[in-house]
Amino acid sequence: MKPNFMKEKGAVLSMVVSMVVVMVSLLSSISLLELVESDHLQTQYQHDMIQEELLLRSESTRTKLALEHDKNGIIPGRKVEMMISDRITTYEITNNQRIVYISNFMGYTTAIGKAITSLVKGRRSRQNSSQRQYVPVKRYSEKILSSESLAQYQYFTDVEESENCDGDQIARAVKFWGPDELYGKVHSNDDIWIQNAGGGNNGGWPTFFDFVSTSGIFRHYPDGTHLEDSGAPMEQIFRGQPEPGWQEGVPEINFEPSARDIRNNGMRPFNDPNTDIVYVKIDGEAFESWLGDVVLQEIKPIKVYSWYPMNQAQANAKALAGDNWFEEADSVWTNYVPILDTIWTSGPTGVVHNNSVWVEAELWIEGNIYGKQTWGCEDSIFIVGDITYEHTPVGQFPDEEGNENRTDFFGLVSEERILVKYKHIDPETGEKESPNCNGIYMYGAFAAIGDGDIYLYGEDMNCHYEGIFTFEYQHPHGSTPHYNALSPYTLQDTLYDYVDLHKFIFPPSDFVPINKIGFLLHGNDPQTNGMCGYPYESPAYINSYPNDNPFSYVYPYGTDYPWYNPVWPESSNDIAGCTERGDLHIYGAIAQRRRGFVHRSGGDAYNHPNAMEWDLSEFHYDGTHPSTGYNKDYHYDTRFLVIQPPDYPEVYRGFGSELVASFNEDSWMFKVPTE
Repeated sequence: MKPNFMKEKGAVLSMVVSMVVVMVSLLSSISLLELVESDHLQTQYQHDMIQEELLLRSESTRTKLALEHDKNGIIPGRKVEMMISDRITTYEITNNQRIVYISNFMGYTTAIGKAITSLVKGRRSRQNSSQRQYVPVKRYSEKILSSESLAQYQYFTDVEESENCDGDQIARAVKFWGPDELYGKVHSNDDIWIQNAGGGNNGGWPTFFDFVSTSGIFRHYPDGTHLEDSGAPMEQIFRGQPEPGWQEGVPEINFEPSARDIRNNGMRPFNDPNTDIVYVKIDGEAFESWLGDVVLQEIKPIKVYSWYPMNQAQANAKALAGDNWFEEADSVWTNYVPILDTIWTSGPTGVVHNNSVWVEAELWIEGNIYGKQTWGCEDSIFIVGDITYEHTPVGQFPDEEGNENRTDFFGLVSEERILVKYKHIDPETGEKESPNCNGIYMYGAFAAIGDGDIYLYGEDMNCHYEGIFTFEYQHPHGSTPHYNALSPYTLQDTLYDYVDLHKFIFPPSDFVPINKIGFLLHGNDPQTNGMCGYPYESPAYINSYPNDNPFSYVYPYGTDYPWYNPVWPESSNDIAGCTERGDLHIYGAIAQRRRGFVHRSGGDAYNHPNAMEWDLSEFHYDGTHPSTGYNKDYHYDTRFLVIQPPDYPEVYRGFGSELVASFNEDSWMFKVPTE
C-alpha cells in the first residue's frame, strides 16, 4: 500500500482525500454557524414574543384607564425602545376601538360594549444606524369592556335619610313598611329602616323577595334598634337568595352619576330659553309636545273682609235678603297677589330611535314606549301618567321568561328630582286630569341625581334640594273653588274668585296688627275626614255676619296655601279622592341620591310643627291631614343587567377631577394579528 502512495496516482488520491476532509470541515463549520445563528434568532424571536405579550398586558390596563377618563376619546399609541448590546428594538403599539354587541344570558338580546384592540410590532437596528428591519413577530389582543350603569340596581339609594335631614331622627328616617313589596335587588349605602305598621300581606312587615344589602345596618323604626336584635321576623321579611336574603356592612357603591352623555349625545328639540315647562306625550318612537310659559298676568289687589260668603248659597241668601258684605263687613287688609298663569303653545314633534333627548326646562312626561330611548332634564321631572312598553301588556313583566320584550328600553334622568304628579291641566284638552290617583304603572329606569348646592343652601338645608324620587302634593288641605252667585249690588250672576284670599291675609306676615292675627293662614280645628278647609267652615263664623267688631272677630277655618296645590283652589271633598293614591307599580330600576317619600302619615311633627303655620321656606305645611301617597310594588327588569337605555348614567369611581367611569372587563384575549 505504501508504495502506491509514493507513485503519481497515489499523490493525486491523497490530495483528493485531503480536499474532501477540508470540505467536510468547512461545511461542518458553516452548518454549525447556521445552527448557532438560527438558535440566536429563535431566542431573539422568543424574547420578542414575551416582550410584546408583556406590553399588551400593560396596554390592557392603560387603554382601560384612558377609556374611563374619556370614553369617547382617541386612545393614543406609544413606542417603547429597548437596547440589547449594540442593537435597538423599537416596539410600536397601535390601538383602536369599536362598538360591539355582547350576547346576554337570555340569548335573545345584546348588550352594547366596546372592543379595544391593540397591535404591537417591532423594528430592529444597530446603534447609530438608520437602517431598520421589521421584526416578523407581531402580537394582537382584544379587550371587551362594558360600562356599569345605575340601571343594574333595582332600587339604589345613596343616603337613606329623607329630605328632612335637618330635623330629628323621626323626621330623617324613611322606612319600608307593611304595604311595601319589592321583587328586585335593593341596595343602600346607608342604614335601612324597617317598620311594622299594619297593612300589606305580611303581618304588617314589608316583603323583599330578592337580596337586600346595606353598607350600614338594618334598623327598627322608630326606636332605631338593630332590626335583628329587635325580634323582627327576618326570614319573613327577607325572602331573597342566597339565604338569609340580606347582608349588612357591605362596601359602598360610589354614587357620582352624571347626565353628561345625554347632554353631549342627545337630541335637543326644545332649545327655547323662554320655555318653563315641556309637556311630552310619547307614542311609540314618536312624540308630541306643548311648551308652557309661566307669565305674570298682574299684581292683583284683593281686599280681605271680616266676613265673606263661602259658596253660592250663602252669597245668594245674603244678596236676596238685601245685605251687602262689601259695605257692612270691615275691610281689614289688602292682599297684593301676583297672578301667574301658564300659557301653553304647541311644541316640536319628532321621532326618537335608539337615542336620547335632552330638555333644558322642567319636563312633564307620559306615554307608551317603543324601542330604546332616554329622556334627560336639567330641571325636575313630573310623571303625569303611565309610562308603558309597546311590547309588554300593562301589568306584565318585560323580562318574563318565554315572553321577553326584546325591543323596548326606557330611561328617565333628572339632574334634580323626579316626582309623580298629583293632578294637572292637560294642555291639549284644557281639562283637569288625575290619572295618578288610582295607581300608576312605570316601566323603565329612573334616576334622580341632583346634588343641590351646599354653598347656596348650607349643609343643613341642602338635603331639601338633592335628587329624590317622590310624589307631588304631600300635604293636602281644602280651599274654596271659584263660584258664580248674585251680586249684592245688581243681583246679577257674578264670578266670585280667589275666595280664600278675601278671607285670609296672604302672604302670612309678621307685620299684621295683633288684633288681626286670626286672619293669617292657618289650619284651625275642627277637621272633617282629617282635613281642614272648604267645604267645612265654622258655624260661628257663618253666623257672625257682619262680624264688624275688630276686637271680637270670629275667625274662619284654615285653608290651603294658595297655589301649593297644583290645581288650586280645590275643595277637601275633591282632594279626598286622591289622598291614598293606590299602588306605584314599577317594572325597572330606581336610583336616587337621597331617599324620597312615596307615602306620608300626615301628622309628622317636622312638617306640621303646630296647627297655625304655613311657611314653605321652612317646609311647614299647616295642620295635620290624612295620610297620602302610594304603596310600593317594585319589580326589577333583569334585562338591565346587560343592556341599558341610550346614554343612561353610568357608575363612576373617584371624586372631583379624579372622577372616572367604571367599566366591567368582560374578556381579554390574544388573536391572530391583522394586516
